[in-house]
Amino acid sequence: MNETINISQKNLNLENMISNQISKLNEYQQFKLLEFINSLFLNKKKETNNLLKYFGFIEKNELELMKNAILDCEKMRFF
Repeated sequence: MNETINISQKNLNLENMISNQISKLNEYQQFKLLEFINSLFLNKKKETNNLLKYFGFIEKNELELMKNAILDCEKMRFF
């Protein structure tokens, strides 16, 4: 029983430390952190298979335009 309590206390302590650090982030940083956490739970294999069906259908120059558009969006700040 004491071992269970120790594990619960450690988990609670870890959660408190994480929560404390997150509270120091601004809203945008918290949103980006949430996106990252959610990405950890995605089924990468399924996601990859869905993209493979489009292989060869998009011209290389169009891919470059899409890449540049995505990079431009990453530069934007949302507050």
